[in-house]
Amino acid sequence: MIVPDGLRLGPLALSWPSLTLLLGLVAWAALARFPGAGRAALITLITARLWAAVPGLDAGRPLLDNALDVVDVRRGDWAWLPGLAAGMLSLAVGARGHGQVAARAVLVAVLAGALPGLLRPAGGGETGWPDTPLRTLRPSGQLEPATPVPPGRVVNLWATWCGPCRAELPLLEREIARGAPVELVNVGEAPAVVVAFLRRENLVLPTRVGGEALTPALKVTGFPTTLVVDAGGRVTARHLGPLNRAQLLRLVRAAQGPAASP
Repeated sequence: MIVPDGLRLGPLALSWPSLTLLLGLVAWAALARFPGAGRAALITLITARLWAAVPGLDAGRPLLDNALDVVDVRRGDWAWLPGLAAGMLSLAVGARGHGQVAARAVLVAVLAGALPGLLRPAGGGETGWPDTPLRTLRPSGQLEPATPVPPGRVVNLWATWCGPCRAELPLLEREIARGAPVELVNVGEAPAVVVAFLRRENLVLPTRVGGEALTPALKVTGFPTTLVVDAGGRVTARHLGPLNRAQLLRLVRAAQGPAASP
């Protein structure tokens, strides 16, 4: 089933970036049977990943966190234009005598990778943010009165049972402490369960609770889902899966940008 965040096959949810990577690699593996093909694919992937992830690396974070931002392919995204340029340069050197075959393989792989963009519902990210008040749970366990999530925010929908959610919480905690306009919204769990989890994990960050009131209108089908709510109160971007720091910073900049004209 095609959903705003990707393709859902039963319990498995594949985001659009994951589908792009998967389809492109399958097409390349099927057609690129010539010397230097494997090296070109590796150079493409490494360049695309580093180009996208390196701007978010932070000397103040643990080394392992920075490393995971690069090597954990579930996190963040890919800079495909620099990656393809580096891969094609490698092919120009390593695939001499196989130029036509290499060109066809590149073309088919690019078209296969672009297919998710054609399948993606038009305007799927452009929805209004529900004006639903939610209570805020403080690390102390205090529940504040319900208020709507303000515009100009990056909103992260999460749950304690979700492994990728747990993996990105330290990053979100650090950026929230630095003043990033990020709102956590827990979905489907009692406040006592949430605060016990945060204390057990030594996380000191606030989160909204009761997010299940939002998910139907937002068509959220997996966790974590991160949404950009612009200054006009519209959801202008969404991402299924954990973030790396570079991607989070890009989403924050998008949320703080000027609201689009009605």
